[in-house]
Amino acid sequence: MPLQFGLSLPQGWTMELASRKDPVEAYETMTQVAQVAEEVGFTSLWLVDHFQTFPRPSQEVTFECWTSASAIARDTHRIRIGQMVTCNSYRNPALLAKMASTVDVLSHGRLNFGIGAGGLENEYYAYGYEYPETPSACASCARQYR
Repeated sequence: MPLQFGLSLPQGWTMELASRKDPVEAYETMTQVAQVAEEVGFTSLWLVDHFQTFPRPSQEVTFECWTSASAIARDTHRIRIGQMVTCNSYRNPALLAKMASTVDVLSHGRLNFGIGAGGLENEYYAYGYEYPETPSACASCARQYR
């Protein structure tokens, strides 16, 4: 099997879109990067499942992972699309399964599904979620997705 390369899309998490003050322009940048990556032969695109900028929360654009994956699926044709990684605690397991299956259909089977326990305490609290201890979060992830 030949070596394959993936690309992490700019979606604002690490302030990489901060120079684009218009959210539509920021989205277009993300889309253009995805399309160029597909054109030059990357095999996968990756999105992070974070809700705020890092290392400090700010008002800068940060695109949500699953909605962005749907849009990127529409704007590309062959390249695979995945999350690194989606947090099992942010969404109800049945809802997350439905979201993933929908993106997989919209992308014509190009979804790479990455899931994990999550780890940024401030994001949990910002959205009103309890922050689980790492062992219980990992155990919960394993139970929910067997």
